[in-house]
Order: sequence, then structure tokens, then C-alpha cells
Amino acid sequence: MMATKKPGRQAIGSGIRGGHKGKLAVISVRSVIFATVAAAVFMIGAAHFAFVRQNQNAATEEGLSFVATTNAAFRSPTEDDQSSPRSHDANINTSFRIQKNNLDSIHNADRKLENPDPATGRTERTVVGGAKHKIVEGGHIHQTSHEGEKYHIVFSTDCSAYQHWQSYVLFYSALKVGQEGFVTRIASGCSDKDGKAELEWHNKHIRGPMSDKFGLHLTPHFSSVKKDGEVVGDYEFFNKPFGLRHWMEHGEGMGINTNTGAMKNEDMIIVLLDPDQILLRPFTDDFSNDDEVLIHNSRKENRKFKVEHGAPFAQLYGLGARWQKFNLDVIAGKDSPAKEVSSQYANRHYPAGPPYLATARDMYQIAMKWTETVPKVHAEYPHLLAEMYAYCIAAADKKLPHQIVDSLMVSATGMNGEGWSLVDRVPAEEVCEYASNLDHKVHALPNVMHLCQRYMLGKHFFGKRRLPKDFFTCESPMLIEVPGDIALKYDYRIPPPPHKPPGEKKPVSKKVAKRETFMLCAITAALNEASEFFKRHACEGVKGTDYSKSMDLWQVPR
Repeated sequence: MMATKKPGRQAIGSGIRGGHKGKLAVISVRSVIFATVAAAVFMIGAAHFAFVRQNQNAATEEGLSFVATTNAAFRSPTEDDQSSPRSHDANINTSFRIQKNNLDSIHNADRKLENPDPATGRTERTVVGGAKHKIVEGGHIHQTSHEGEKYHIVFSTDCSAYQHWQSYVLFYSALKVGQEGFVTRIASGCSDKDGKAELEWHNKHIRGPMSDKFGLHLTPHFSSVKKDGEVVGDYEFFNKPFGLRHWMEHGEGMGINTNTGAMKNEDMIIVLLDPDQILLRPFTDDFSNDDEVLIHNSRKENRKFKVEHGAPFAQLYGLGARWQKFNLDVIAGKDSPAKEVSSQYANRHYPAGPPYLATARDMYQIAMKWTETVPKVHAEYPHLLAEMYAYCIAAADKKLPHQIVDSLMVSATGMNGEGWSLVDRVPAEEVCEYASNLDHKVHALPNVMHLCQRYMLGKHFFGKRRLPKDFFTCESPMLIEVPGDIALKYDYRIPPPPHKPPGEKKPVSKKVAKRETFMLCAITAALNEASEFFKRHACEGVKGTDYSKSMDLWQVPR
């Protein structure tokens, strides 16, 4: 629903006019009456403001002041860890304070609402530098109407430059594949300065040249780990469940019906991604085509073919049913339905990871329980996958078994499963050319590639942490192109410096060589096309704009 712009707020109260004739002050009856009325209005306004602040503070405590008790050290994964089933993003700035919006800055701890819309409860104001684009309370850019749209892709980030470039290429990939519906980045914990800069940059470089359906939603800082009210650590993946819930409750086109507690647009299909995933083809709610949908036989009993209420879908991850070994009495509640799930049923329906697909009704039910379970899981298991196990528990608690799919993504080239059998169908001599010019009608594709590993063949290399954070600028060169014959040319990889011993050749199978080729060629093409798009729209007439394809990540220092 689009917020309706309201007239500016009128100032409350005024001074008492008085005059002096010698030592005698003359005050009119009219002035006394005016002052009395003004004082009464002021007191009512102050009481209302105190009430609003009290509720805001209560909401903040509910959303932010979770306690995760742990003395264990955090695991510090690296890209060389090929066993991890998810991205290894880290290095979030933990010094962010809890922030809220006011008229002068994107966030301020002493927020004052400016004429909230009574229908939505949101505040509307204009984005700096873009009068036709608006920011509403919660810090997001006002998008076009959501009426009639079926899909909404969302992904959670912080405000780092590292996830800035990932967000840009994800948006561009959605544009390229013709994804229907909306795409929104949920950015958590931005400072005042960074939040304002992200909104302006998004408006100028994404929403403007790409699509007015591509949005940015800012949320408070959610990633602090607390013990006895004190911050004792940081777990950046708290941002995903808490950011998702914040967006579902406050995001443009979203919101809760205050009478029923249900989502206002509960039939919309929500697709939750990781920021380091790039779309290869559009998402839909239809999973009936066996030529492009891979599901293990063990998960075909009572198989679902369409995303609908009560039937969420997700990618298979190597989580198993380990969540059942956690203290579910504490995490989910003594009467939680999650405790009644058998091990076989848990393995069949809950080893779920992104992409997640669910109706807004189901996703919100999961999000509410997810935000409840994730700090408790992290307290017991303070490691990388805590938020994913918490999702499994939340889904089981809400009796929302997922249809688990193998082929929603590809990530680690040495893994069995995922969507690799689709890639394996492409002849080795064609795989690089195909990956550089993807066409789902020629060869069936997974929906996304997940850049959570390092990819290399010979000395051709991609690692997301080596890509310069200013890649999407006028001055940055693009990536060197990958030769089309590398799948046939190399049966080894040479890790980049500072690997010891230098120049070591690590053998790979023909199957893995083909998969590495696919990832290298597809990632290179995606990033270079996105870079060219950026330069065409942002760099016209800019001296020093670099269109060369000369950046070799194998030689870029880590």
C-alpha cells in the first residue's frame, strides 16, 4: 500500500504576548485564554509523545535485547573451508548503536514521528537528491504499488562495502533474467552516514537505471550477542531473521493487519536469498517440471509441486536433523510441535537453506518463531550455522514441512547433489561459452549460483573476498575473461599466493574441472556485465573510466 503524503506538522504552543507601560504589564483576557489552551494542548501532546516513545522502547527491547549466553569462541571459517554449506561472510562493524529515523538523519535514537499515516503507521519523507523517491519509517525507498505482484525476493546484508558490491550484482542478475515482482535488500545496522549514503546510492545506481521495483529497507542493528545485559560478542547472522521480520512488519507493501495479526498481502511468494547468490534464471512457484527440478527420491513421498500456503520450498543443505539434539525445551518450548518430529521426517523436510520460498503468511509465521529461537540456539551452539538450525526448528514448530529441492542452487563443485547434474549435461567444450551466455531454454539451469567457495582451474581464479570492494566504480577495471577451452586444457588448480608451496598443482577430476569452468565463466560474465551496465549509466563523460578487462584475481593480494 502506498503511503499518502500528509501536510507538514504544525508547531504546538506559542508564547504569551505582553507589553510594558512603565512597571505595569498589561495582559489581555484573550491572551490568557490562548495561553491556557496552548498549555493544555502541549500537555496532551507531551503525554502522547511519551506513550509513543514507551511503545517504541518496548519494541526495541523485544527486537534487539535478546541474550545469547556463551563463553565459547567463535569459529572463523575461511574460503578454503570447502565443507561449509553456506557463505562465510564476516567482519561486521560491531560498534553500531541502536538507531531510529528522524527528519534530519536516517537514524537517530531520539526519533520523532512526522505525521504518521494513520492507515499504515508509517512516516514519509523525501530521499535526499531524489525528490520523486521517498523514504518511509523503517528506512526504505518507496516502491511502486505491490498490488497484483506475486513474487518478492529479499536478502539480508549489513552496510559494509563487501556486501555493497554483492547487492549490486544480485539486483543486476534479477534484471537480466527478467525476474517478476520485487527485489529488496534488507540492510541492518547502518550508521547515520552509511544509511544515508546507501539510500542515495541505491536511488541513483539501482532503482533509477534498473527498476523502481528494486528496493532498500534499513533496519536497526541486530547482531549483538548479549549476556546479562552486556554485549559480549557479535553474530552477524542474527540480521537475517530479525531483518526479515522487521521488513515484513514495516516494509513498503508489507505490514500486519492490526485486527487479525495476519500479513496484509499474505498470498505473495517470498523468496529469501543470501547476498552472495546470483540469479541464473527467474524464480516461480511452479516446481512440476522434472527436466529442471531435481528432488532426491527419499523426498518425493507426498511431493509438493507448487509453493502455496502450507507448502514452503527450500534448497537442500547438509544440516541433517542435528537440530533435534539441541535443548528444544529451552529453545522452542516444552510443548513445541518440533519435539514431536521423527528423525526420518526431520531429514526429509527440514534440512533447509536459502533459497527459501514460502507464502508471506507462512514466512511470517516462521520469522516470528525464528527470531525467538535463534538467540537461544546461538547460546547453545555459537557457530556459523546457528541461524540455519534455528530456521529448521522454527519451521518444525509451526508445522511447516518444506519440500526440499536439490536444484535451486550450485555452490561447491565437489559436492554430490545441488543442481550440478544440470550443469553436467553440458558438453565440456561448450560449458564456458554457455556459462557466459546463459539460456535456460537451451540447457536447464539452477536458479542461483552461490559464491560461498573459491573457484579455480589452472591459474584462473575467483574468490569473493579478493574482489576489490570498489569494483562497481568508473575507475575499476573489469575481470580478465576466462578462455573457452579451460575445461579441456586443465586437470589441476594452482592456488593463488600466499599458498604454500607456491605453484603447487592440485589435481581435479574431469567432472570437477567442468564445474569449476562453469562457475568461473558464469561469475566472470555476471560481474563484467554488471560492471559494464554501471559504467554505461554512471560514467558517461567521466575521465579515467576503465572499460578494460584486466583484473586478475589470482594476483590480487588477499
